[in-house]
Amino acid sequence: MALNQVGARTEGDVFQGLFFWRQAADLLRPASRVERVVLEHDEADGVDDVAVFYSKSGVNAGGWVVSADYFQLKYHVDNRDSYSSDALIDPAFINAKSSLLQRFHSAYTNLASEHSGFRLHLASNWRWKDDDKLAQLLREYDGALPRKFFDDGPRSALGKVREKWRTHLGLEDDAFRAFAKTLRFQLDHFGRRDFKAYVYTTLEAVGLKTPSADQAACPYESLIQQFLMNGPNSFDGASFRELCEREGLLTNGSCGRPRPPAIGVRSFVRFAERLESEVDEIICVSNNFEGRHLAGSGSWHTAASQVLAYLGDPDRRARLRGVPSAIALECHGSFALLAGWELSRNSGVDLAPIQKPSLEIWRPSSDAECDASWIAQTFELAAEHPDIALCLSVTHDVRADVEAFLASEGAPQVGRLVLVSPVGGPSPQSIEGPDHAYRLATQLPGVLAEARPSRAARAHIFFACPNALMFFIGQQREAMGRVALYEFDFGIERGGSYSHSLSLPV
Repeated sequence: MALNQVGARTEGDVFQGLFFWRQAADLLRPASRVERVVLEHDEADGVDDVAVFYSKSGVNAGGWVVSADYFQLKYHVDNRDSYSSDALIDPAFINAKSSLLQRFHSAYTNLASEHSGFRLHLASNWRWKDDDKLAQLLREYDGALPRKFFDDGPRSALGKVREKWRTHLGLEDDAFRAFAKTLRFQLDHFGRRDFKAYVYTTLEAVGLKTPSADQAACPYESLIQQFLMNGPNSFDGASFRELCEREGLLTNGSCGRPRPPAIGVRSFVRFAERLESEVDEIICVSNNFEGRHLAGSGSWHTAASQVLAYLGDPDRRARLRGVPSAIALECHGSFALLAGWELSRNSGVDLAPIQKPSLEIWRPSSDAECDASWIAQTFELAAEHPDIALCLSVTHDVRADVEAFLASEGAPQVGRLVLVSPVGGPSPQSIEGPDHAYRLATQLPGVLAEARPSRAARAHIFFACPNALMFFIGQQREAMGRVALYEFDFGIERGGSYSHSLSLPV
C-alpha cells in the first residue's frame, strides 16, 4: 500500500477513534441514557463505524424516541470533492459497486427487522456541493432532511431529488419515506484540530486524562488501533469504566470535575449529542420545531409556556435556590433570554449558563473588575413611531439583514434603528468570558433607556450573540421594559430573513 494511502487510512482511524471516545464518554456520566457503545458494529453493515444504544426510555429526537444511533464516518485527507444529492446515489463516488444510499438502505432493512426508533448518520469533513438542492435546506444541527423534501411535489426541485433517490432504491413511496426519515447528514464536520479539542474537553468533563500538546503519543489513538485489530469493540458502562481504570485514564479514579446541579432547556436536537445525559433535569420543546423553524403544528407560545412552567415549578425553584446551579441552553436565543427572564437575580436562584464547546460554567464573579461597554449608534427613521429596533451585533453584524427585514411587508413599524456592538466590534471572540458577558448585559438596559423615546415604547431586538449573554440579558428583566424578539433563518429554509418569536413580558 502506498505511503499516502497508509496515511489516509491512519487519519480515518484517528477520526473514527475520536468520535468513538466522544460517544463512549457518556458511559461515565451518572445520569447517562447511553447503555452501550460499539466500534465497528457488524449488525449495521454500511453504517457500522460507531453505534450508540440507549436505555429503555431512549432519547428525545424532536418528538419521537430513539433507541439507537448508527454512524458512518467518512474522513478525507483533502478537499478535492464534495457531497451532493447525485453523489449519494453514484457508486463511483465511493469506488464501490453500490452507492452510499444503497448501503444505508441495506443497513436500514437489516435493522428494521429487529429494531425500531433508530437513526442512520453520515458524518464527514467534506462539505455539500454549493449548488446542490439540499445544501442549504438540510435541517440545521441534527442533519435531518427538511419537511420540504417530503412535502414538495414531484416536479419541484426537491421533489425531483426525492423521486430520483426513490427510483434508485426501487422503493414504493411509503417505504422510501420511512427510510429517508431515519437519515442524518452532518457534513463539513469538525476540522481535525477543533474536533480533537472538543473531544478532549468532553473526556476531561467525565474524569478522563488527556495528553498535553507536547506529547507525541496518545493513549486514546493507540487503544483504538487495539480495539480495531483485536477487540474488544463493545462497551457498557461497567466494562468501559474497567477499561479506563486498567489503562490509567481516570483522574484519581473519579468521575470528572465536580459538577453542580444542572438543568437544561432544549428546543433543537444537535448532531450526536444528548443533553439528557449531561444534566439532571431537562425541558425539551423541540417537537414544536424543525431545526430553528416552527413545525407545522408548533407554536412559540406553547413552547414558551412549557419552558416557563418548567422553570417556575415551586419544587424545582426551591432546589435551585438551595445551591449554586448550572443551566445548559441547547436552544434558540429567544429561549435563553426567556430562561434568564424567569430566573432573574430577584428569583433568588444562583444559576449560571454552561458555555459550549468548552463546557465551562459561566458564573460571573461578584467582585471582578471588567472593562466592558457597548458602542451604540442611533438612526432616526420615522418620528411618529415610538418603537425602536435594536441590532445586537456581538458575534457578527446583523444590520444589513435587519434593514432588509424592516423594509419588508408585515415588519414592525419603528421610529429608530439602534446599532449596538461591544467595543472592538462584532466577532466570534468578542466576549472574553463570564464577567465580560455579565457586565455587558447589565449595561444594556441603560442603552435601551437612552434610545427609547418613552418607557412604553417596545424594543424589537434582533441579535447575534452567545446564549450565555442572552441569559444574562434576560436576568435584567426589571430594567428591560417591553421587548419583542426575532429569530433569523440561518439555513435559508424560510426565506432567509427574520421572524417574530416572543414578546416580553408575556
